[in-house]
Amino acid sequence: MLLSDKKIKEYIKSGKILVDPFDENLVGPASLDLRLGFKFRVFKNIDVEAIDPKEYKDDIIFRTETDRYIIHHGKYSDLYILRDQKTPFIVHPGEFVLASIYEYLKLPDNIAAQIQGRSSYARLGLIIHTSAGWVDPGYSGHLTLEVVNVNKIPIKLYPITCIAQISFFELDSVETPYHARKDSKYVDEGGATESRIYKDFEK
Repeated sequence: MLLSDKKIKEYIKSGKILVDPFDENLVGPASLDLRLGFKFRVFKNIDVEAIDPKEYKDDIIFRTETDRYIIHHGKYSDLYILRDQKTPFIVHPGEFVLASIYEYLKLPDNIAAQIQGRSSYARLGLIIHTSAGWVDPGYSGHLTLEVVNVNKIPIKLYPITCIAQISFFELDSVETPYHARKDSKYVDEGGATESRIYKDFEK
């Protein structure tokens, strides 16, 4: 069952669904607007033959700071953390960026969710998630967006602005929720989390 605005408010206020921080004004008829966080992961232009999913580990190598960002440098990507919400992050044409959602989300074992981009950003040529829009029951963390700019012009993104919508679905029962699965790779993720696909090959 898709939750209505009334049920969304009821479940969040009762603590059944955790959204922190929660702004009641962001609840729509059948969805909740989610805001952009401060973390952005950008892939480097490096000289490698290919990314091998079996071997992909993007560990942090070193850290630098500027007046605008704290930057964690990895092997394949750099994680930019904005220092304040007035500083925009620019997504260039054709660029692929992992971005964090501001709100911390925790779902109970009988509620799943679906995240979608907002129409206003889509009309600018911004794809909010390339494929992974489903959120399993029992998930917790700051969701990661897979952002692509298909416009010919750079697009500025500002933290704490509404970037996506999430809808909630109540299920009858789930045998094994996300947090209880041994192969769950993104439990309590912090947002703009790197791919952990290498774990698929460790089974």
